[in-house]
Amino acid sequence: MFNILLVPLDGSPQSVHVIDLASRVAALGTATVHLLCVVDPSYFLPPVDDSGVGPDGLTYPPAHAQTSFAQSVLAAAAAQLADCNLKVEQHLCAGNPPADVVIEQARLLTAEVIVMGHHHLSRLRRWANPSTSGEVIDRSPCAVLIETRDKD
Repeated sequence: MFNILLVPLDGSPQSVHVIDLASRVAALGTATVHLLCVVDPSYFLPPVDDSGVGPDGLTYPPAHAQTSFAQSVLAAAAAQLADCNLKVEQHLCAGNPPADVVIEQARLLTAEVIVMGHHHLSRLRRWANPSTSGEVIDRSPCAVLIETRDKD
């Protein structure tokens, strides 16, 4: 069982399975699960009020939508883990590519394991958009567990 887990999430339906896997490999009562959502820096807003007005007094609807979505992904994952006797921390980071942010956070948090999903992409889609999980596996400073279930 692991005590420091990093769980990057993208908000896909697979996220439920990723959280389930993390809860099964976490040391109950002592583990900290770090939930991570990475937003493209172009669409990242620092904390704003509920109206979507940024610190500069301007509104940025697409950025507000992306940041709000990421926050809701983290909140849903934390709610899924609420009854698991685990400490849960939420991290919302900006960065591109996401794999770089995941690797950096794993190092900063001294994660023992990264638990993440993997989407089955065609060769063309992998060529156009390299696999985040593949990049993390190649460069991770710790063990990586991959959930491949997309649906029940």
